[in-house]
Amino acid sequence: MSKLIAVYYKTFKRMQKTPVFCLAAFLLKINSSFASGEPFPIGAKSWGIANATVALADRNSVFNNPAGLGFLQENFVSTSYHARYNIAGLQTLSLSGNYNTKFANIGLGIERFGDKLYNEQKLGLAIGKSINRVSLGLKVSYFQAAIENFAAKNTLLTEFGVMTKLSSKVQMGFCAYNLTGAKLFASQVIPTVLRFGVSFTPTKQILLVAEAEKNLELPTLIKAGIEYQIVKNFYLRTGLTSKLNIAHFGFGFQSKQFIFDYAFSSHSALGFSNHLSISYQIGKSKLQ
Repeated sequence: MSKLIAVYYKTFKRMQKTPVFCLAAFLLKINSSFASGEPFPIGAKSWGIANATVALADRNSVFNNPAGLGFLQENFVSTSYHARYNIAGLQTLSLSGNYNTKFANIGLGIERFGDKLYNEQKLGLAIGKSINRVSLGLKVSYFQAAIENFAAKNTLLTEFGVMTKLSSKVQMGFCAYNLTGAKLFASQVIPTVLRFGVSFTPTKQILLVAEAEKNLELPTLIKAGIEYQIVKNFYLRTGLTSKLNIAHFGFGFQSKQFIFDYAFSSHSALGFSNHLSISYQIGKSKLQ
């Protein structure tokens, strides 16, 4: 049973007596991001730049590419809330943190999607290790999906990532999600998703990112975004995702150790989604 089926069920329960039910079901069907177990981008900063984050080492790396942990010099605790298309039951909550040790950098990420009708939980432990200009990352997650009045199903998911600093201004990243082909149900293989991208900082105020994402069951997506620091510690962001027809906008600012990020994304058929993140920077590591 996929997350798409859960969306149909939620929509039916809430809209079956309305004349727009059939239209809503059709629109939800075209959004491929509802496949159960598929990686969901976490963090309002990520959504502000079209989720082209595979080549970024930041506070969301534990979710978006575990290799980024190896390049982090700061420790963070972060929480995020994602509300999609103003449809009840399509919310995602997350909590994460990372800690730098002498051996490697460790990250912990928790995600919860849905409500009592259908929900997914994911608990992941990641490790990232950098050697000179290259960082490798590995993440193992316990994934569970539950449908009301049905037994919950669970499995283990693995992710592998690599990131390299080509220069002081250019980074390249790659991440593979579910290379082992884990299944949630006998008839449903959780998608294997490959992502490759670059990040470029031509100046201290500008960040450019681009990424290609390939779900082995779907066409390749191209994502691109830009972040501009208009004043110290205040950032504006925007980006585009091909084929899904999604536009992204957002902003962020930092006050001492607190970081606030907000983004909204607009789908041409499904409408708006809102994304909010709050992070606390514990300190800069003295180990690197």
